[in-house]
Amino acid sequence: MGGSAVIKVIGARHAYASRQVLQGVDLELRAGEIYCLLGVNGAGKTTLMHAICGRLRLDAGQVELGGRDVRDDAARAQIGFVPQNIALYPYLTVAENLGVFGRLAGVPAKDLKQEVDRAMASAGLTERAGQRTSTLSGGYQRRVNICASILHKPAALVLDEPTVGIDVDARDAVHAMLADIKTRGTAMLLTTHDLEQAQQIADRIGVLHDGRIIAEGTPDDLLRTTMGDRKEVIVILPQAPDAEKAQALAGLGFAQAQGPLEWSGLLAPEILDAGRLSALLAGAAITVKELRVRDPDIGSLFRQLVGRRAER
Repeated sequence: MGGSAVIKVIGARHAYASRQVLQGVDLELRAGEIYCLLGVNGAGKTTLMHAICGRLRLDAGQVELGGRDVRDDAARAQIGFVPQNIALYPYLTVAENLGVFGRLAGVPAKDLKQEVDRAMASAGLTERAGQRTSTLSGGYQRRVNICASILHKPAALVLDEPTVGIDVDARDAVHAMLADIKTRGTAMLLTTHDLEQAQQIADRIGVLHDGRIIAEGTPDDLLRTTMGDRKEVIVILPQAPDAEKAQALAGLGFAQAQGPLEWSGLLAPEILDAGRLSALLAGAAITVKELRVRDPDIGSLFRQLVGRRAER
């Protein structure tokens, strides 16, 4: 999956005061690949992104692009960055914004108009070239934001939550843009809290927790190696459980999912056979309003990996 390594993160360590944010991270971004980095807030994602973009000096370890430290100007110039917050000039048009960012990125003047036109065409922005970005919807602003980061044809692109706050149609348009960028051989690192999105578009996924990569691989490989033949069971309760019943649910392998009424667990097939689970729940005096069984997905995997460690 993917081509040769474009960026290598080797033994990355960093701390803020006494808090260790990165604790020996090793990671590769490969040509023509989308790598989704998952983690709860505070896991170290932002620090790692800044290190990869050459904006942060690590306490230990290194980040290389083509064998060069990414803090070298020549290496850093080959990396594009799409911030989570829209970073555009609101009173300039789409074309004017891209012209400014293209010049800042070092696109030669003779090539600038062609590159701007090409970027707008690939993102479906040509008809909005003369429109001020302040008048665009959030989805269109996201597209312009991404275009601004690829005008100089970077070898690697880092995107921080590129679909946050936009609707499904706009998200699909961004996904189409990323698929197009991928065909050019660009290595991409993308952070997201949208686990469904990660499963849809990622070639590989890395789970960052407490400053360490605790799992990495293709979505299918991660699900197979981590979940095995277990099923995800969702239990909906008629009312919030008291402390004793919450403890009983935890003892059966369940954890609170969405609010106090919904609990989920990954259970072996034999637990589900012949109504055994229903009997176990009844034995703990737990009344169930609804019970659903489904194949685990990346969301299930993430909750299993991160929740398991958080309880230690």
